[in-house]
Amino acid sequence: MSASTSRSMPSSLWLVAFVLIALNLRAPIVVIGPILEPIMSTLSIGTSTASLLTTLMILCFGLLSPLAPMVAGRLGLDRALALAMIAVAVGGLFRSVPSISLMMAGTILAGFGIACGNVFMPGLVKRDRPERIGPTMGIYTVVLGIGATLGSGTAVMLTHAFGTWTAPIRLWALLALPAFAIWAWFGSARQGRDNAETPVPITALLKSRVAWTLTCFMGLQSLGFYTMQTWLAKVVIDAGVSADRAALMVSTINLVSMPVSYIVARTAARRARHSLFILILTALIGTALAGLLLAPTAQPLLWAVLLGTGQGGCFAISLTLIVLRVRHAEHTAALSGMAQSVGYLMAACGPLLFGMLHSLTGRWQASLVMMIVFLIGQSVAGVLIGRPHLVEVKASSPADRGRK
Repeated sequence: MSASTSRSMPSSLWLVAFVLIALNLRAPIVVIGPILEPIMSTLSIGTSTASLLTTLMILCFGLLSPLAPMVAGRLGLDRALALAMIAVAVGGLFRSVPSISLMMAGTILAGFGIACGNVFMPGLVKRDRPERIGPTMGIYTVVLGIGATLGSGTAVMLTHAFGTWTAPIRLWALLALPAFAIWAWFGSARQGRDNAETPVPITALLKSRVAWTLTCFMGLQSLGFYTMQTWLAKVVIDAGVSADRAALMVSTINLVSMPVSYIVARTAARRARHSLFILILTALIGTALAGLLLAPTAQPLLWAVLLGTGQGGCFAISLTLIVLRVRHAEHTAALSGMAQSVGYLMAACGPLLFGMLHSLTGRWQASLVMMIVFLIGQSVAGVLIGRPHLVEVKASSPADRGRK
């Protein structure tokens, strides 16, 4: 949708469609985890196979995100979003069939749709709401958190209410259909070539230091978040914290991160420089990691609040910088695809390395020290990307050169 077309759409309808997309980008990821036990029982599979139902989707984000800019270039952003949502819906329905082969196929299809959605959303904000980047990115990060909370928090309840583990998976798949319908309609409002946009391949960014710095920052903050989400409860339980209190710590991280991400996104959009801002956020994470390393049972809820504040803020600022560090909306999808593909691949490695170090040493201290080392790298990348430099896109055609 061109700027003029988007302005002719009711802003409330655009925002509803935007929120529906965001809800569908996290809930399908986390809905499987709380109901893995009945899934394993029904399919007669072990933990290794069951773990693929969750980790395979994250790997899809890393491997398939580079395809998203090409999809948007061929279809236009609105129709590409509609395609992403129908992929999430159909993939979700496949995942609700008690067949491991169909569930795996559905996971890959839904993973493709979510990967595309992850890449498209910053570009959508850059194109349609350039004057409200901060508030819109703030809403985006909050809704991502709400989707994750609802997806995991209601899975068991819905399973009990409907008497089958397929119910929550199907319900989230069906939620993607209204989003598909609205964005397909938005796409149909444009005619002919006006609906197609000049594709910018990720390869056009490979020589940009700013793009690589943002990619490193995005990847390291994702690695830190997913690693602590996976292992935090186990770390503090082994240190002597009760299981209930450990679960409260994980919930606290997610709850605190939502309002923080909104505030950070709004604040970041109004600033030209972000280095000091990022240093403060990473310092909060570092304080929490030091607390978990040296005194895990002293103030466990304080460590959780610090983690939620720092990690939620870093996630919000990384997404906001994807929008701020490019000149044109069509460049945003390429930068988003590059940052998120590498970022999710790094995120998938984090929990594995954390657990491997514990297996080698028999203690969690080495794993936490590793996280502090990664955080130092994140801080350096954050200081560099916090400087107000724009991504340079390598011109591949006369049209591209005219846009630079």
